[in-house]
Amino acid sequence: MSKLAIFGGDPVKHKPFPGWPVVSKRDEAAIERAFLSGKLCRGEAASALERRLEERTGTRHAVLVSSGTLALELILRGLGIGYGDEVILPPYTFVATLSAILFVGATPVFADIDTETYNICPASAESKVTQKTRAIIAVAVGGCPPSIDRLSELASRKGIHLIIDAAQAIGAKWRGVDIGAYGTAAAFSCQNTKNLTSGEGGIITTNDDALYENIRAMLEGRHEKYFIESCMTELQAAVLTSQLEKLDGEIVTRERMAAYLDARLHGLPFVRPLMREKEVTVNAYHLYIMRFDSDALTDKGLSRDIMLRAVAAEGVPLSAGYLPLYSFPFIKTEAVRRMIGGDIDDSPLKNAEKAGYYEGAWLFQSVLLADYEDMDDIARALIKVWENAGELAARSRKEER
Repeated sequence: MSKLAIFGGDPVKHKPFPGWPVVSKRDEAAIERAFLSGKLCRGEAASALERRLEERTGTRHAVLVSSGTLALELILRGLGIGYGDEVILPPYTFVATLSAILFVGATPVFADIDTETYNICPASAESKVTQKTRAIIAVAVGGCPPSIDRLSELASRKGIHLIIDAAQAIGAKWRGVDIGAYGTAAAFSCQNTKNLTSGEGGIITTNDDALYENIRAMLEGRHEKYFIESCMTELQAAVLTSQLEKLDGEIVTRERMAAYLDARLHGLPFVRPLMREKEVTVNAYHLYIMRFDSDALTDKGLSRDIMLRAVAAEGVPLSAGYLPLYSFPFIKTEAVRRMIGGDIDDSPLKNAEKAGYYEGAWLFQSVLLADYEDMDDIARALIKVWENAGELAARSRKEER
């Protein structure tokens, strides 16, 4: 067996994976055109991009805003959701999903995730519905659509809104339809790490005319609504328009590399990729998420975090991912109590606990812009660490003493 890199051996991978974002002269030219137009706040580039996104997603309305967090907040405000209302969300997501709910004064209610997909579990979400529930925010974790059919049926039956947090899922499709066309509305992020980026920014898509008018009124400062200055700038819109030109090609590459890596991990006794529901026709793969078998690791005297450190030393940037949002200290602060008028239930949820602390791990999307040899390196690094599990466990125990 080869000596582990964490103990001074030769790492599996020497060449770095692709970086992000990928920029070109085309982006530079787009920024120059926008700058020289003399219209830096909002102009034709933003309006044209909204029309293009409407066509792309098959929705009546697309709105460009300053961030993905603001996109979610504006959807909630536009629907009149606020103090005294409850909004269901998964705990396995970025904190912005929770923040948007708090910013409007509503009470977040956590539902567990599906152990096979890490997306919100429809059955758990249904168990959390009360007379105060106004919406479910279903996150497309890693860029993979959640169980949209079941969640749509649940929302319709309960008379509540389904909001898709597609922050990581630009270009994803369910049953061949863009994820932005589902639910009452969808929110996307264009933050620097996202698959379509302008450094910061957000997108709202909806077929709800009343919601659209409410959001536009807030953005434009009409007197019947309070003003929220959160429009996307013309420079950001220009960058997004340029970046959009390469998005579909990158999605194809990510899906191809992910499928190959899935096949390489198939049959390994200690790790496997997350399940993809059959209705998912395009996974955007902002993240490639895999799931360690905590029981198999325990049998070897290992933990996920020990494995991650060893794999990282081999040149593969595998990270632990999200911790459950209900574990964040700020949710128990007096400031949050005053915002929502009470406490947030922070009871542990079984599947979120396993994903956050023991089993979940991911690679960022730029890794999937590499080639087949790089995917082989990822598999080889995992296998190498597993084959040296005995030494890794023994040395880890010694370090803990």
